Amino acid sequence: MRLAVDKRGELTTLGSVQTQPRVVRSSRSLRFLLACSSWVALSTAVSSSGCADDDTSAGGGGAASSSSGGVTSSTSSSSANTSAGVGGAGGGVATGQGGGGGASVGPVGCVSTVAPGHHELPCDGGISYELEIPAACALGGCGLVLDLHGYTMNADAQDENTGMRALGAQHGYVVVQPTAPVDALLQPSWSQPAHAPRVHAFVLDTIAALAIDPARVHAMGFSQGGGMAQRLVCDHAEVYASASPIASIAGCAYEGADEPSVEVDLLFVHGRKDGIVPFLGQAVPQRDAVLAAWPFGAPTTLEESTTHRARRWITSTGTVLEHWEHDYEASGLAFGIPVAGHCVPGGDDIGGFPAGYSCEGTQAFTYGELAMAFFLAHPRR
Repeated sequence: MRLAVDKRGELTTLGSVQTQPRVVRSSRSLRFLLACSSWVALSTAVSSSGCADDDTSAGGGGAASSSSGGVTSSTSSSSANTSAGVGGAGGGVATGQGGGGGASVGPVGCVSTVAPGHHELPCDGGISYELEIPAACALGGCGLVLDLHGYTMNADAQDENTGMRALGAQHGYVVVQPTAPVDALLQPSWSQPAHAPRVHAFVLDTIAALAIDPARVHAMGFSQGGGMAQRLVCDHAEVYASASPIASIAGCAYEGADEPSVEVDLLFVHGRKDGIVPFLGQAVPQRDAVLAAWPFGAPTTLEESTTHRARRWITSTGTVLEHWEHDYEASGLAFGIPVAGHCVPGGDDIGGFPAGYSCEGTQAFTYGELAMAFFLAHPRR
């Protein structure tokens, strides 16, 4: 098997693939993964379309996370793609604390319940959604964070890395964490053209069902999920106040017809030693594309040490780009390839299969907390 870089700068594979039977792993939550005998699965996934371009979204084959006690499962089969009547009634505030104040809440489309707690909701295209509704958000007025996993992962694995469910409850945000359908290699995999519209439709359902504050809707994602987050911002900048891709593949060109309709606050995080999505080949071009798209001033250094650096750029209208780079690493192998810096600082996904995607050792920041702080500071202006 050989690896190649396509014209978009994304890894693709040449050669045959061998797979082995699917296995399930338990850690702090249930992981839905497959053992493969080669690295082809992971390297193919850094393409925004990957193996899912065979339209796995057309039903069946969804990689839904296993539910446990207290999880509600829905059988709703369609997602209402409308935001009619969505508003901030109930007065969500910039500190992130929810509070209803008489807002109308109720099931919409695939969001078949608005009860506080954790719910697993299957929806169109084989995508399953883990929906975390804090008690403070039951009457409306909270924000929303969409948190998208990377290739071979699922929603529970993503939460092990970001801790976003607990952070959402702490700060007044409903959290949506989808699990992608499996691809031809039986790996959960996002296809931006096939899946981004469906995920966005579920977000709109959630906004309507829970009377989400429209000024506090944000997207984030790891690796393949980071590309999805960028795709959603590029297509629906009027909905997402800010986004935070980490170790992200490409998702938006930020120029011409492939550019957000309005400036959006962005927080990028990427490992300089990333073994899967190269820093120089992916992170730097993505950052520079944003810098070229909007009228940013000179950068300000927020933090700097021997192992990380954080810089901020601001436009004349107040739009913020933050770029955090680090040298942290995970020790695992993904199908024989070192994950290295393709990891999430501060996560709990250590020693997973095919690899733990949380950075190991001492780190200067925790990504989930960093992203939440960014969202709190950057509601829609």
